[in-house]
Formats: sequence, C-alpha cells, structure tokens
Amino acid sequence: MSLKGSRELSARLRAIKLTFKPAGRDWADDTVRIMKPLVPTRTGLSRASIRRRNATQRKATVVGSYVLYFLDHGTKAHDEVPRKAKVLRFQRGQNTVFSRKVHKRATSGKHFRQRAAEEALKANPLAKSLIEQWNSAA
Repeated sequence: MSLKGSRELSARLRAIKLTFKPAGRDWADDTVRIMKPLVPTRTGLSRASIRRRNATQRKATVVGSYVLYFLDHGTKAHDEVPRKAKVLRFQRGQNTVFSRKVHKRATSGKHFRQRAAEEALKANPLAKSLIEQWNSAA
C-alpha cells in the first residue's frame, strides 16, 4: 500500500521543523529596532550595543551591554566604598571630589525589554510564518 502525496507531506513536515529560524530572526531584529528608541541614554553606548546575537531552530537571542539590565530593572539604594584605595575620587564639574563613601539612590526600571519583545511578537506572528513555510514547501 502506498500513500499518495507522501513526498509532499514529508517536505511540508520538514519545512515546519525549520520554521522558527527565519521567524525568530525577524522577531529578534524587530525587537532590536523597537527597543533602541526606548532605552534612556547619556552617551549612546548602551543603545548602540543592542543587537541580535543569533537565531537558531530553538531560540533567538538579543544581547546588549551589562548596564542595560540595570536600566531595565532599576537598582536598590546602596553605598559605594573603595575596594583598594582609601577614598573614592570623581569629577563634579570642574572640581575633584574625594569621599570615603558615596550613597547611590534607588532608580526605577524603564521595563523596555519585555515591552519591545511583545510588540515585535505582535508584528511577527509565528502562525503566519508557519503557514507560509507549509504552503511554499509543496
């Protein structure tokens, strides 16, 4: 007994298996595009560091500088003390300031990562990509 259309069915099933890579790439690229304007910036280095690292069959990864985590989630109030020296030294305008301890206030998070990922997912639904792959395989 033979099955009619088995070659086409196996081609479509293979195409479904490969669906996430292009869809994940589009999702990650749109996440980067949406996220960059949402990031607060002073120098622009953190914003410039956001990029798509990879898109595989299982996941798509968007990365950026370590500072972005603190901008996204915020920080608790804390004190900073020198590790190797006796005092901290920093510039405040034209003056050099020396201090044994500096209190940093809590900062609120901007929550741009989740928002950008959700907006990009709405713009690139996986079902649309899956249907396109299914139809083009046969």
